[in-house]
Amino acid sequence: MKPLRWLSALTVLLACMALLTAPADADARKHDSKGETQARKNTDRKKQADADRELWLERTRNNSEIMSGKASLYSKNLHNSNTASGYRYDMYTFTAAHRTLPMGTVVRVTDHSNGKSVMVCVTDRGPFVRGRIIDLSYAAARQINLNGRGVGNVDLEVISDENGTPLNADQAYYVRYASGTGRQTIGPFRAFADAATMHEAMRQAHPEAEVVLGSANE
Repeated sequence: MKPLRWLSALTVLLACMALLTAPADADARKHDSKGETQARKNTDRKKQADADRELWLERTRNNSEIMSGKASLYSKNLHNSNTASGYRYDMYTFTAAHRTLPMGTVVRVTDHSNGKSVMVCVTDRGPFVRGRIIDLSYAAARQINLNGRGVGNVDLEVISDENGTPLNADQAYYVRYASGTGRQTIGPFRAFADAATMHEAMRQAHPEAEVVLGSANE
């Protein structure tokens, strides 16, 4: 083969190889681009979620308005059933269902008719009946004497973030109970779950025991 013809054939061969490998390289670049785009989207979603959380916490801390509406009582038939949080509903714990508050949020529920209040942790979604703003567990409803009525007008006050930590850094949870020498308290507890666990342990000996919020320096 003459040198010129050989050089021409080599040029054509290299051009064909470039054409054959180009799509693969393009696909690889396209794949990398998709991965980078998804990573950016994930980062943006996390930043937005963090911003939304901080905005919600800030509004909650600064908003003195109390939510009012009707509270209802969980059906006893739902005992041990699954909840939206993934935990099973236990009618003897102090929990509640709310349509929008983050799971783990603690709210103080105050009954209009008698002024009694109870703290509950949001672990489920509901109620889905118009006019009702919260479903209370049997134990929580009993503490404010709602269990006999089933439905009652209440005020709701958000007192913690989604981890159960008081919104006010100077406050903590205590378990208050009556003894022969007067009212006693156990605490402080920074997490509602810890106070609730102590409360559960004490209820057999002190049925009137309750979780309260007070100064962390008490």
